[in-house]
Amino acid sequence: MKKIMLLTTILVCLAQGVSAQTNADRTYLEINGGLAQTFVGFDYFPGVSFLIGKQKFIAPQTFLEYQVGLALPSVATAKIGIGYQGENIGISTGVRIFPSYVYGQIHAKTNKGQVSFSFEKSPFSNANFEIGPSFGTSHIFTIGYQWHIGKSRALNRG
Repeated sequence: MKKIMLLTTILVCLAQGVSAQTNADRTYLEINGGLAQTFVGFDYFPGVSFLIGKQKFIAPQTFLEYQVGLALPSVATAKIGIGYQGENIGISTGVRIFPSYVYGQIHAKTNKGQVSFSFEKSPFSNANFEIGPSFGTSHIFTIGYQWHIGKSRALNRG
């Protein structure tokens, strides 16, 4: 947990050096693929998620983010976080509600959305149960892509 907080602090400091701009709220569809480190019989297990999300800017470069969607193998997933967006690179940190994790994410803008990389750590990885709130895993590593939809599609081009 301390390592995640340290990594998040470092990423925030790095992002401060990136040229900033005013950002518009955006809605997006996201697909993610990744590997989860398990503690119930497998070393790593693949997963995928399909989400709808929203970034709502509360300051020129600071946003609240929330997502909900379908995932395999957990069936459903949701997360909420806070982040910082520079001109081309952003970072966020928060909590995945189910399965239960804390996360750090870095993303890079493209013409139609953004690419994201995340690391997630279960606060329950030392718990004495097989499945539980983190679905039997201790860490998740993902790569994903977010496509702008709705009004944010036209506002966030370029």
